[in-house]
Amino acid sequence: MKKIYLIGIKGVGMTALAIYLKQCGYYILGSDIAETFPTDSLLLENDIKVINGFSAENINLLEKDDLVVVSAAYDEKNPEFKEAKKKHLEVIYFSEAVGKFSADKKVIIVSGVHGKTTTTAMIATLLDNANYSPSYLIGSGLVPGLATSAKKGGGDYFVIEADEYRKSPGSSDAKFFDYNPQIAVVTSIELDHPDMYESIDDIYNAFYKLVCRVPRNGLIVACSDYPKIKKLKNSLVDRKFETYGFANGAIWQIVDYNETENTFFVKHEGEKIGPIKLKIFGKHNALNATAAIIVANFVGLEMETIKKAISNFSSVQRRFQIISDKNNIAVIDDYAHHPTAISTTLDTVRAKFPKSKIWVIFQPHTFSRTQALLKEFGQSFKHADKVLIMDIYGSAREEAGKISSLDLVEEIKKNRDNVRFIENEDQLLEILNEQVKAPAVIITLGAGNIYKVGQKIKELFKID
Repeated sequence: MKKIYLIGIKGVGMTALAIYLKQCGYYILGSDIAETFPTDSLLLENDIKVINGFSAENINLLEKDDLVVVSAAYDEKNPEFKEAKKKHLEVIYFSEAVGKFSADKKVIIVSGVHGKTTTTAMIATLLDNANYSPSYLIGSGLVPGLATSAKKGGGDYFVIEADEYRKSPGSSDAKFFDYNPQIAVVTSIELDHPDMYESIDDIYNAFYKLVCRVPRNGLIVACSDYPKIKKLKNSLVDRKFETYGFANGAIWQIVDYNETENTFFVKHEGEKIGPIKLKIFGKHNALNATAAIIVANFVGLEMETIKKAISNFSSVQRRFQIISDKNNIAVIDDYAHHPTAISTTLDTVRAKFPKSKIWVIFQPHTFSRTQALLKEFGQSFKHADKVLIMDIYGSAREEAGKISSLDLVEEIKKNRDNVRFIENEDQLLEILNEQVKAPAVIITLGAGNIYKVGQKIKELFKID
């Protein structure tokens, strides 16, 4: 193959794959919508050509032996996809490409409804710092401490963020079924993606099928704080499991968590390991770090080396990313878009900023998720002083639904006051300008394009 063309190249996973493939020696180019993405700078820095807009004519840049990789958001309705098929080029989806190009490595996957990106970045950082020269693909625009979100390493291991969502619009198979892991991390199992999984049992079955792919000489690392993960472990007695969590019974149990100092210990086989100090905040990141520690320990890193490296880890882009913290007004951006993640994130905000008024700007992500988890969303803002709800971001998955952000506002009102619907960005900035007084935290939450508001808020309050 001379060229690899990526349709939907600006997605975080597709960008990481593009960077990795370029490091493999292929000529990489691709296309996407003209909208600004967090990955634009990464693609530019790596000298990867991006064509704005989709057109069948773009496929004329390819020859018969070239490969086309398609984002999970697109199918044969996309003119480039259609033209590539018409010209009989090899066309595969993102997850199929990841499986193809990782096949000769010992694959470490990180799966779960929460914490995938951060845990993947942690594991990659630990192995990289220990000179294991891992390959990795991380679903984030920027990863402090690593040169970029992807790397072709010379070592044995390939660390991959593994998504449970469908591999293509026409498929019922999850992306992570295209991978063959030696080690699988399962951070959490909860109901999510209700447009694909109708019940918690459906999503459990997907994770069960996934961990069955781990060989008997491999390892499954799973957070036993989740009931479905306890069931998972009990259902696979012929696989090696290492469980972790805060609850009793975890093989690696987190104890003595100190929210103020941001430290914790881990009890394992009668030994108390620690203190482990983190730069990133929250109990959820203690869980993420413990998963990474278990994996690193399993592949051979010394515990002191692990502790030192994990203490220097900084958060990835859009995960409790502090845009600014000056003049007693903090501006934070976070990817949280599931009720559990929202509640956990706001717990962390309240702990870190106990005297500040917390303003939450939430952009719901997908109509189906908002509808299926409406009650849970209504209960997830308990630590917020003010909640501002934007329009639902349907993304390429859903153009419309039977629910609106007004329904979410009414549900939240059942549990708290001070929530309102915001019609547009201008109205949002006007309200913030008139009502926010220091000390305050303004946090944008959501998996859509809400992150773009953060910089404007920073400018609004003249925070340099």
